[in-house]
Amino acid sequence: MSRSDIFRALITLLTLAICLTFSVVSRQSVAVEQTIKIPQQRSTFDISHDYHKQLLKMALDKAAEGRKIPEILDTIKMSQGRAIVELKKGENLDVYWLGSSKSLEKDLLAIKIPTTRGLIGYRKFTIHQDSVASFDQIKTIDELKKFSACQGAHWPDTKILRAADLLVTTSTHYEDIFNMLNHKRCDYFPRSFHDSLTELALRAQMYPDLINYQDIILHYPFAVYFFTSKANVELARWIEKGLILLAENGEIEKLMQTHPLTASVYPFKDEHRSVYFELPNDFLELGETANNPDYWILPKDFNLNTLEN
Repeated sequence: MSRSDIFRALITLLTLAICLTFSVVSRQSVAVEQTIKIPQQRSTFDISHDYHKQLLKMALDKAAEGRKIPEILDTIKMSQGRAIVELKKGENLDVYWLGSSKSLEKDLLAIKIPTTRGLIGYRKFTIHQDSVASFDQIKTIDELKKFSACQGAHWPDTKILRAADLLVTTSTHYEDIFNMLNHKRCDYFPRSFHDSLTELALRAQMYPDLINYQDIILHYPFAVYFFTSKANVELARWIEKGLILLAENGEIEKLMQTHPLTASVYPFKDEHRSVYFELPNDFLELGETANNPDYWILPKDFNLNTLEN
C-alpha cells in the first residue's frame, strides 16, 4: 500500500471517528433536552408534589406547539435550601415550585403564575389540642404575638412572620415541624387552607394530639411559583405560556377542585365570623396578574373583604 493510500485511509478513519463522536454528543444533548428534573417528594405524605407535577405536565402539554413533551423525572429528596442551590446550578435540577420572594427572584427565574391561585396565603392553624383554650382567647395580633409559630427555616413565610414581630421557631425538615409542635416546642403551625385540612388527616395516627384550629385566619399575599435557573429561559417561557392558558381557561381551578391537595376547600366557606388577621408581605413583588380573579383567589371569595384587620 502506498503512502497516499495509507494517508487516505487514516483520513477516512479520522472522519468516521469525528462523526461518531458528534453523533454521541448529539444524542446526549437530545436526551437532556427531553427530560425535566425535579426533586423527589419530601415525604410519603407530600401530595403537593403530585399536584405540581401534574400541573407542570399540563402546562407543557398546553403550550407544546408541536414540540415533544419532556419526561419529568424525580431525582432525589432534598431540603428547600438545597433545592434552591441545585436550581441555581441548573445541573441536577431543572424546575421546582417554591414560595416566592424578591430575594429568590434575584437568583432564579420565576414563572409568576401562582400554582394554587394564591390559596397558600390564607392560613389556618394546626395546634396541639391542649392549646385550644388559649387560642380561643386570641382576638388581636398583639395577643397572637405571645405564641410561637412553627415554620421551615428556608421558607419565605418565616421572614414575613418575623417582619410582623411574630415569634417563629424553625426546622430545616418539613416532617420535623409536626414533631416540634407535638412536643410543644412551638405553638402553632400556620398552614394554607388546603394543607390544614389534609396534612393531619394523613398523619392522624402519628400525631393524634394535633388538631386543625378553624377560628382564626391569617392572610398575607403569597404565591408558589415554578422556578428554573436563569439560564433556562426557553423552558421557563414554555411553562409560563402553558400556565397562562390554563389559568385563563379555568383549568388550574378545575385541577384544584379535584386534586386531593386542594379539593377539600371547595366550595369556599363563608369565613366572616372567623378572627381575621391581614399581614403585609414586603418580600413579594406581585406580577401583572395581581388581584386578577383568573389567577388569584381573593379575600372576598371567603367573605373576608368587609372585615377590619
